Amino acid sequence: MYAKESSGPNTVPCGPPLITLALSSAKYLGLTIDTKLNYNEHVSNIYKKANSTRAFIHRNTRSCPRRVKATAYTSFVGPQLEYAATVWSPHTVNNTSQIEAVQRRAARSVMNDWSRPYNQSGRSSTSKGSPTLMMQQLGWNTLQERRNQARVIMMYRIVNGLIAIPASLYLTYSTQSTRGHGLKCVSAFNYSFFPATIRIWNQLPAHVVMSPSIEAFKSRLAGSAATQTSI
Repeated sequence: MYAKESSGPNTVPCGPPLITLALSSAKYLGLTIDTKLNYNEHVSNIYKKANSTRAFIHRNTRSCPRRVKATAYTSFVGPQLEYAATVWSPHTVNNTSQIEAVQRRAARSVMNDWSRPYNQSGRSSTSKGSPTLMMQQLGWNTLQERRNQARVIMMYRIVNGLIAIPASLYLTYSTQSTRGHGLKCVSAFNYSFFPATIRIWNQLPAHVVMSPSIEAFKSRLAGSAATQTSI
């Protein structure tokens, strides 16, 4: 890098040459973004961090009541797994299962039940040792369902102009006569935010989509089965 003198054509060095490095990934606003935009590295990073935090909580709350354990998880581990999830929400089975494993272990820790969900015949049992049943008893939705809910809540904000993202640049409303609500969208992308969220958005009942406020939308969304499906 050089600075040119104003009095003549000569140049004077003012520091070492500027070196440009090609990076395969970089961290920006808490997200690890790679050149392929598949967020595999980000999922791996948050899995390791969240699982480490979960293990720390497990070691230090063994004698605490169930309510305290559950609060510790939802306060310190859950946010790590869900931060900016509307951007990086995974669509592959491997990444989805990896993240869900943290919450399933946390459910075992809170319930203090590390038994395996199998009976003497070797078949799966729904009575004891099932992380899915433990999560239901704790009132925890799967992380995928929570991500789906977060996505359609963001979509509601975009469609209704509650956030500075112009819907006209990214969304095209369907002109075909279809069942359900009249604000169905189409998109030309793949697994990024808009196409993935549109698939859920278009399955929502009309009374949910046409909610008069974001609070009403969240309340009505809680009872919808659309966010329980994979994208």
